[in-house]
Amino acid sequence: MKHWEASVHATQGIGCLDCHGVPVPGQGEDIRNPRYVVNVTWDKDTGLKNVALSMKNGKLVERPDIWRHEGVEIVTDVSPRTCARCHEKQTEQFFNSRHSIACQFIGSLDNFLGRFAEGPAAAISGCQQCHGSEVRVEKVSVDSHAPIYSPDTWPNTGIGRVNADGSWGSCSACHSRHEFSSEVARRPENCGKCHMGPDHPQAEIYAESKHGIAFRKNERFMKLDLPGGKWVLGKDYAQAPTCSTCHMGPVAPHGNYSGLELTHDVGSRIFWTLRPIISIQPKGIKAQDGTVILKEPRQRREDMKKVCLTCHSDQWVNNFYLQFDQVVNLYNNKYAKPAKAIYEFLEKEGIVDHIPMNEEMDYLFFEIWHHEGRRARHGASMMGPDFVQWHGFYELSRNFYTHFLPLAVELGEKKGKGGSVKGFIAKTLRGPDGKDWEKYHRWTEGLTPEQRDAMLRWEQETYGSRAK
Repeated sequence: MKHWEASVHATQGIGCLDCHGVPVPGQGEDIRNPRYVVNVTWDKDTGLKNVALSMKNGKLVERPDIWRHEGVEIVTDVSPRTCARCHEKQTEQFFNSRHSIACQFIGSLDNFLGRFAEGPAAAISGCQQCHGSEVRVEKVSVDSHAPIYSPDTWPNTGIGRVNADGSWGSCSACHSRHEFSSEVARRPENCGKCHMGPDHPQAEIYAESKHGIAFRKNERFMKLDLPGGKWVLGKDYAQAPTCSTCHMGPVAPHGNYSGLELTHDVGSRIFWTLRPIISIQPKGIKAQDGTVILKEPRQRREDMKKVCLTCHSDQWVNNFYLQFDQVVNLYNNKYAKPAKAIYEFLEKEGIVDHIPMNEEMDYLFFEIWHHEGRRARHGASMMGPDFVQWHGFYELSRNFYTHFLPLAVELGEKKGKGGSVKGFIAKTLRGPDGKDWEKYHRWTEGLTPEQRDAMLRWEQETYGSRAK
């Protein structure tokens, strides 16, 4: 109650029943009524999502967690469909975002690792608390007693939570209840609940970066408590960016550049995806009527540049983006593509089995892309040099050359296929045009005489007689 009393909701007369109450049948469109269960589908090829009402025996299905409390029908699990009654645009943008599908990782290797290799409790209290759970009702309400949610799925504020009404997402993942503060949602540590750790250390990278340093120094000038949509970069503040600034926040027009509106689609300005084994630039998404759901990569890149150009010059921004591209391309071409090809060859040849995460090679390959590979890419995207170098490419190089490749040969020899593994590795490291060996891997045979002479000259000029 104390949190709610301090909220904008309270000042606007929005009370408990406005969110927890359930609209009666016939109150507005059924598809928008959180009383009824919907079925959400996602076409991964087109990127489009569809929402349809669930039917049973020709009737609409009511959500199973409705219960009568003090004479009125309420629910505990407030879904984005309730928020949409006042925040329609924001909810639609959020639904179109990658955040809303975070729970759909259930079929991924990450979830297999958590739920099976580690154990269900690890997934419930770990993975699901960020990605979201599929909320299930274990026991429906009887005699006005509250329904019982399955403890495997509730409590949960994961951002891609599948709610009891079938909808996807949790607004309270960022706008913590019951204050629902814009200020809290704008703070970098809010995002850091999930975007941290060895596999996606954005919080740590931000803290290391010049942006994070500037924020800590100038936080008191940032006007974080301004109302939603009123916190405009280049107009209301320019001392430092937060995560929200770059990925979501409105930007004032400046110079020859138009501004940007506030968005709740956090991927709308991202052109490289740094999550998968090999980074790509996801194509744009259009609805069947031609409505743009997600812009093309080049447009997304230009939108993100508008954020940067509020504070930085054209040359600074353009060169930074080229540096970032170089890191992603280096990771892709030197490490990710060869490692993926070699790992898949080992599977095809029966040298490693198809059971995920049950032998050393599985973990080694997983960490190459999921841990140090991501750290290098994320570090470059957010100006975190230590994560590019020591937490990223150093560990990539060490593990790729001294663990991954030798283990592949060792496993091949144990299966009597050492020669074919060595041959495939040699072919793969040469690359499709035969030039990758000289570009990326030639150093493993030693430096050329010219390289050795250049290094010795540098050491002698720098350290004098101490250089041998």
